[in-house]
Amino acid sequence: MTLLIPDSALIVDDEAHVRTYVKLLLKNLGVREIFEAADVVEARGLWQQHRPELLMLDINMPGESGIEFLTELRKVDEDSLVVMLSANAQLGVIRQAVAAGANGFIRKDSPKDAILAELKVIFEVEDEPEA
Repeated sequence: MTLLIPDSALIVDDEAHVRTYVKLLLKNLGVREIFEAADVVEARGLWQQHRPELLMLDINMPGESGIEFLTELRKVDEDSLVVMLSANAQLGVIRQAVAAGANGFIRKDSPKDAILAELKVIFEVEDEPEA
């Protein structure tokens, strides 16, 4: 297995401290360009302008939810990695996120090492067999 670290990411969360924390974690992994949005309206504009390879989406935000944005996004972009962020890890919420097309789900209140480990699992790709 090889880690395929995205070049760019968009973090969407209505809490500035969460965006800052996730940004530091992504930089630690080697993500070079990171954009931040406080809500789906701002995220939509940044996504259209930059087309980041990774989206880190909070589920519960004022206005549209992260799952609503993900559902809309998957109609035009099936390839971006999307990781849902939430303090709510109820099974129904996780299932809803996966059904909408999320590649992963991370609890915001998880320890740093657990978040980094989960991101590494999401970024893993199988090595091509040698010919």
